[in-house]
Amino acid sequence: MADLDRAKDFINNIRLYMSMCLALIISIGSGVSKLYIAENFNYIFFIGNILLILLLLIFIFLAKKLHKETDNLKDIK
Repeated sequence: MADLDRAKDFINNIRLYMSMCLALIISIGSGVSKLYIAENFNYIFFIGNILLILLLLIFIFLAKKLHKETDNLKDIK
């Protein structure tokens, strides 16, 4: 029973990290788009784009990890 609880807690933690990552993606994306609309292409715009790409890759990694752990959940007794 402890292994099942530990696996469920791990899945919930991944969901928490995914929601934090999604909130950062939305906020950084809105800031970058505001800079793009204002045609303000300074270093903050480029750093925001790099962070946005990095966060998107992290989100994809977390989603794959979540699906893998959910599939492994059925094997735990």
